[in-house]
Amino acid sequence: MSDLAGAWRVPAACLVLAFALLAASGWCVLSRATSPSDGTVINIGDQAVSSRAVVVQKTTDDGLFRAGDEVVSINGTPVRDAVRDGIGGPQAEVGDVVRYELRRDGQRVDVEKTLTLYPIMDAVGKNWPTLLVLALILIVAAGAFTARPTDPAAQAALLTSALSFITSSGSTHFQLEALDLVAGGQFWRWYTGEFSFMVLWAATLHMAIAFPAVYNKSVFRKQVTAGYVGALLLYGLMALYAWQFIDDPLGQFSLIGSPVLPVLYSYPLIILIALILRYRTAQDELDRLRMRWVVWSLGGGALLYSAFFAVPEAIIGRTLLPSELHTLAFLPVPIGVAAAILRYRALNIEVVVSRSLVYGALSAGTIGLYIGLVSLLSLLFPPLDELWQQAAAAACVAVLVQPLRSRLQALINKRLFGDSHDPYRVVSALAARLEETRTPNETLPALVETIGSALRLPYVAIEILGSAGSPNEHVATFGEPTGELFRLPLSYQGEPVGQLAVAPRTSREVLGRRDRLVLAEVARHAGAAVYTARLTRDLRRSRDNVVQAREEERRRLLHDLHDGVGPTLAAISLGLHACRKAIGPASTQGELLGTLQEELDGAINEIRRLAHGLRPPELDRIGLVGAIRAYAKAISTRADERGVTIKLDVPISMPRLPATVDVAAYRIVSEALTNVTRHAAARSCAVRLWVDDDLHIEVVDDGIGLPEQPASGVGLWSMRERATELGGDCVVSAGNGGGTKVRATLPLPKEGG
Repeated sequence: MSDLAGAWRVPAACLVLAFALLAASGWCVLSRATSPSDGTVINIGDQAVSSRAVVVQKTTDDGLFRAGDEVVSINGTPVRDAVRDGIGGPQAEVGDVVRYELRRDGQRVDVEKTLTLYPIMDAVGKNWPTLLVLALILIVAAGAFTARPTDPAAQAALLTSALSFITSSGSTHFQLEALDLVAGGQFWRWYTGEFSFMVLWAATLHMAIAFPAVYNKSVFRKQVTAGYVGALLLYGLMALYAWQFIDDPLGQFSLIGSPVLPVLYSYPLIILIALILRYRTAQDELDRLRMRWVVWSLGGGALLYSAFFAVPEAIIGRTLLPSELHTLAFLPVPIGVAAAILRYRALNIEVVVSRSLVYGALSAGTIGLYIGLVSLLSLLFPPLDELWQQAAAAACVAVLVQPLRSRLQALINKRLFGDSHDPYRVVSALAARLEETRTPNETLPALVETIGSALRLPYVAIEILGSAGSPNEHVATFGEPTGELFRLPLSYQGEPVGQLAVAPRTSREVLGRRDRLVLAEVARHAGAAVYTARLTRDLRRSRDNVVQAREEERRRLLHDLHDGVGPTLAAISLGLHACRKAIGPASTQGELLGTLQEELDGAINEIRRLAHGLRPPELDRIGLVGAIRAYAKAISTRADERGVTIKLDVPISMPRLPATVDVAAYRIVSEALTNVTRHAAARSCAVRLWVDDDLHIEVVDDGIGLPEQPASGVGLWSMRERATELGGDCVVSAGNGGGTKVRATLPLPKEGG
């Protein structure tokens, strides 16, 4: 019980912290919305103020403040004294008149500003890119954490999304104003956002090293701790430097009030390096596939932000793109993480993510559709400032919401679950794929691959029923099993022929009713294919047995002829020779004996020829490799007259081969070499043999090649026949650089086969 409580302690803490951060984010929005504003902006991106002066960054709407104005004092308080003695002060009220002393173009300018309520809705509207990115981040993170609260990657994602919200509401949406230096607590709202931004980079590193899985918890804890402590340490070192080596209060404040600066220039590179190292050292290829999306999304987002916003602003004082768009640099992050989860099932949360993506995409699409429709109507008609006009636009959007939701649901479900909603499409895809198969051996592998791909299943297998007492035989598999297998019987005309075994999409999932219905429909059609495959398998085994028995009988006859009949006839020939010599060769009896001896020698030669035809004796004497070398040497002697060079690339030794295989291999090579010397007009010929699961033969020459309509001669037919009767194949084709290529594959017995 204590172990269970301990296991849930971290997820509970993450959830509480996330809610606290979201609550703080709401406080930031409420605080800014209820506070007065002077309309100025003094922060330079993520830096509180310039190190030399408090400079207005953009002209206000009323024109009282201009971009480049230096704020010297506010209500008589010099800004340097304000940042030295303590930021903030008594809360100002809407309607208060505040006096500003400015330096504009070297001249002193006094300005009186009546404070107004902060335009909260305008600020939110201008920062719609941030809202879009935050919505996607929160959807993916919440879905991941809901399904897998104990997963470190899901926990890191939740913290990252919560920190993103408080960063946005604290400082991204609502800038720092000159008034905030001397009145109220808005500076601390802005500082909270910037401090959260600093921690956000550490949380991003946390997520990068936690995804997709943690293998060594001790190392992981040290890395995560170093990430968060490192961010705080960098800020502490910068603050210490400011206190010790900078005398100007504004110079000190520009660094101490900007906690994210040192992290901003270091952590993007650290995150990218960490992801690359984690990717390169991953031992699981599936982890590499998952991480590719995260590497490119996190690393790419960090580099985009640095390249277009942070670095240019620090160097030339302005961003390359409008600052309101800076969060779009991080749009690849939720997209990349979602793609990794969906495509490679990194966190096994397809159902949750499906619903989250549907409603997240629906929300984003609805907002975009509404904005687009309002913008279009505002161009065609007077500004849409009447309530009924905006209601009409909203009604048009509402009419389109349901079709849009249905379409999104269909697209996302197809990506996650394949065509499980449409059995007809699965069966049609199966039929089309089976029509494309060229040989019976390809039928069942094509069947399981089609089922697995169409239904997004990680594992599909077909088992053919074994004989009485023997286990089922796996004849085709697709993917790797996860969890307990679900089996459906396969039958043909009422006769059981096998089973269809499938694994659920995750180890914690069971197949739903819709999946089972689709698989049952597929099983009805797959039974005939399995029955045909079983007949083909039985026929092949029978043929193999016949061929093997024939070859063994030939070997027995060869030995009988070589060891029995051959020596007997040779002894008779010697006896006839002795009799002829004793009687006298010139006598009538001697001539008759000579004739008999010649006929007997001819019969002996014929028997030797027949014996060689049954099985080349070299195979038993020196093996397949030696026999091929001997034949190549013999034929090259004759080929030298035509200028043909034969090169051999054969193993020094080979595993013991069945009699049928070594005879077929020898005959194919010898026939191919004979064709080269007789018909190819080649200058060189290369013979290569190699063994993996099968025996492979390749004979390539640089001769005249095949005619446009090659005739099927006895030699070519013989090579194909020898390979086919063993279940292999022999293909004669044009070589890559001209000439002819003969390539044969002879199956070898498999373990348990």
